[in-house]
Amino acid sequence: MKKDKVAVSRFHVLDFLRGLAIVQMVIFHAAFDLTIFKFLHINFQDDPFWYPFPRVIVFNFLICVGMSLRLVHLEKINWSLVRSRFALLGSIALGITIVTYFAFPKNYIFFGTIHAIALCSLFGVFFLRFPKSSGIVGALMLALNIYFQPTIIPISKWLGVVSMDYIPFIPWFGATLVGIYLHSIGVHKLALTQNRLTRFIQKMGKKSLIIYVLHQPVLFSLSYLLNKVFH
Repeated sequence: MKKDKVAVSRFHVLDFLRGLAIVQMVIFHAAFDLTIFKFLHINFQDDPFWYPFPRVIVFNFLICVGMSLRLVHLEKINWSLVRSRFALLGSIALGITIVTYFAFPKNYIFFGTIHAIALCSLFGVFFLRFPKSSGIVGALMLALNIYFQPTIIPISKWLGVVSMDYIPFIPWFGATLVGIYLHSIGVHKLALTQNRLTRFIQKMGKKSLIIYVLHQPVLFSLSYLLNKVFH
């Protein structure tokens, strides 16, 4: 039985946006870890830069999810690929939940960025044939959340957990829906100036999942070692 294969052209803008989100995530987690060990003193809930910064990062990731889904499954939905992708992301998400539950029982991650990407990747395939409607619905979902803070469905409050990374499906699925629309109008095909910096960020984008999984354990370990040396 032959394995399903999907040949997808690389688009510089899509790789760049995904890589940019990874760079931003590394910066955020570095600052977060240094704050935990009191090398920095950042109020992530009230600071005018650090509060919106992680939300911009998640938006970038989920926009890329929407564009990538339509790029891969535009002609025909490859259900084998959908299942294998969901299984991979779901396994990583479960691992993150288990590790953080034992390491930070009061702040464990029960539905973080990878959890959201997994679920948005699964449900997004049902909207691929309706890009305009997806764009409208997605924009409304994101806009309505402004008036229903902190989230429309505050599962975190129900569980009594202040999660270190909480990205609820609603409204963030809206960003994936907007990404589906952006692909339909050719945003992924926009020209991107090629230089040393953009090529580096694009390379980061091509390895985004590996970097995402590994960067925080490395950064946290380094911060822990610095704490042992200097505190």
